[in-house]
Amino acid sequence: MTTIRVNRQWLLARRPVGSVRPDDFEYHEGQIPSPGAGDVLVRSLYFGYDASQRIWLTEDGGYMPSIQIGEPMRSMGIGQVVESGNPDYAAGDLVEGFMSWQDYVIMRTDGPMPLRKLPKADYPLSWNLGVFGVGGLTAYFGVSDGLRIKPGDTVVVSAATGATGSLAGGIAKALGAGKVIGIAGGPEKCRWIKEKAGYDEAIDYLNDDLAERLRELCPDGVNAYFDNVGGDMLDTLLLHMAPRGRVLICGAMSSGYTDVKLQGPSNYMRICTHMLTVQGILLFFYRDRLEEGAAQMARWISEGKLHVEENVFEGFEKAPELLPTVFGGKNPGKLLLKVADPS
Repeated sequence: MTTIRVNRQWLLARRPVGSVRPDDFEYHEGQIPSPGAGDVLVRSLYFGYDASQRIWLTEDGGYMPSIQIGEPMRSMGIGQVVESGNPDYAAGDLVEGFMSWQDYVIMRTDGPMPLRKLPKADYPLSWNLGVFGVGGLTAYFGVSDGLRIKPGDTVVVSAATGATGSLAGGIAKALGAGKVIGIAGGPEKCRWIKEKAGYDEAIDYLNDDLAERLRELCPDGVNAYFDNVGGDMLDTLLLHMAPRGRVLICGAMSSGYTDVKLQGPSNYMRICTHMLTVQGILLFFYRDRLEEGAAQMARWISEGKLHVEENVFEGFEKAPELLPTVFGGKNPGKLLLKVADPS
């Protein structure tokens, strides 16, 4: 293994205005940090990409502290312990948790999400950031606990090719949903969610009339809607929910996450007149149940009920250029950057 003598970093150079751009970050070479008591020094192996990273770049930061100018960009990641000041972690352990765009990072074990020590397994290491990571487990708990799918339910999922949406449909089917419909952009992505991700039907929001297709596919209304998009799409879905339907708010991709303040739905009163239940999902609230969710997902994968799709790129230098593609242009599934191999 080649030893890296410097700590390569991608630092926030300026706060993005509108869509995030690669030149919002600057390359820097710093020193390899030393862990203190309770800390763990980790060498980066994989960075994961999620739309919520854009919120962390705002002044507010959303549900996480804002990333400051001159700080490394935060991401979920997989790494290998180099040096540990915590007795629960030893050099050589593979771990997953909040990291940042640098070769070496100090990781604390008392953050909002646990620093997971990864088991030896017969599946790819990168799956711990995808199907067994934030995207997959958000899909699992969102569908099972949030939407409380019942046999025969008609379920709709927006952004159905994303890291979360590409799994939510299969989870709904595994729980007994009668019809699962995915919303995606373009005929190729719509074909993919039906052929690979287990969806019964697809709606192409770029070319179809969404309201017309919902009337056609869901004549009795939608029982459960997994919302990754917000905006006009959420407004339209509210008009097509069945009485006592359930709506899960997972994301607001339509906003681009450039601000934490978003305009609510104009069809708000349908929540009242159709006695809808609207609930949010944030994986922090399930931190004590992550292993439970991962175990169930593993069973469904082994039974052929879930399809796992990844887009893995290689090279530390690609870190900034991949982030904008989360909001358009990426292929289905989880987007990952491989930085190094474990030793």
